[in-house]
Amino acid sequence: MNKPKSILVIYQPWRKFSEGLHKPLCENLKKIGFYVEYLDIENPPKFRNKNLKDKLLNIYYRRFKKDTSYIYTAEKNHYNKFNIKKIGEIKNKKYDYILIIKPDEFTPKFIKKASQLGNATAGYIWDGIRHFFLESLHKSRIYFDYLYSFDHNDIQKYPELDLSFITNYYVYDENREQYNSKDLDLYYIGALGGKLPNQRRDYLLEKLLKNFEGYTEVKIHLEKHFLLSEEEKLKNPRIKYIYNYVSYHEAMEKTKSSKIVIDIRKKHHIGLSFRFFECMYYEVKLITDNHTVKNYDFYNPNNILVVDFDKIEDYENEIKKFIFLPYQKLPKEIFEKYSIKNWIKYVFRIGDFQKIEYLG
Repeated sequence: MNKPKSILVIYQPWRKFSEGLHKPLCENLKKIGFYVEYLDIENPPKFRNKNLKDKLLNIYYRRFKKDTSYIYTAEKNHYNKFNIKKIGEIKNKKYDYILIIKPDEFTPKFIKKASQLGNATAGYIWDGIRHFFLESLHKSRIYFDYLYSFDHNDIQKYPELDLSFITNYYVYDENREQYNSKDLDLYYIGALGGKLPNQRRDYLLEKLLKNFEGYTEVKIHLEKHFLLSEEEKLKNPRIKYIYNYVSYHEAMEKTKSSKIVIDIRKKHHIGLSFRFFECMYYEVKLITDNHTVKNYDFYNPNNILVVDFDKIEDYENEIKKFIFLPYQKLPKEIFEKYSIKNWIKYVFRIGDFQKIEYLG
């Protein structure tokens, strides 16, 4: 019997990981035959910006360069000291593959040490590349055998990084066949987006909800930087504001019980969120403002309605028609292309993978 290939998964740093995306990623890699280890970099010492050098540099950048982003670099450096200590604890181990999610948020020193543990190292950027991490990513590039982004614009914008394109993926669910009861007519869970009127997603969703008469569930997550007072919140009983993170499991239970899920694009990238692939897997229709979805082979107007949420009134007739359209199954070959199984094979160029492409 062949020994399973080993993979070390390194997930984006300083995030709240409880029931996060790293769990289904690791669990599914195990299911498809990998020996998986996950670098536990959770619960690092909190960043408090007490380092004198960082304080002075932050003042210098803000005052003389009109650049307010140095604080993010200082935060990154702080957490990566903890990360380097953690990678040092397994320095004598060796893996077939090293998978680093959000490599731009790690320092070159960390990336170098991580890459030395594997026969092949791949990084995946599933968010837009932010300019204040770009210099670090340039320095880290030499340690990657493969470096991917889900944003075609970033690939074109930074040719010197030699980025390859890949999308997100769906993970397998043993209870997938038990999702026939679609009780929710509409589901959305997501952040506020910002406190300015043109940023607030609750304003957009309130207008959209006027097109739905059935059972809907809309939850707006308020984070510490985007809190609303009671006076600022909408007095709409169909919109709920929450402060705690919703687990991945709970979000998937809601998704597979829905007829339609809402996806609102982040302004700083055009990559497709996980919602597209979760809805694909559970055969749930989607309303989105990410027009680039039309450049993918799985796009079907029966399953995905592209709108401009700022002008949602113009789509009233299209939405009403879309509500009653039946979901159209995708061809098997296209459906399987976006599975975690094909995704990981493509990332490391293992065996008979299907190439994942942006057709725009």
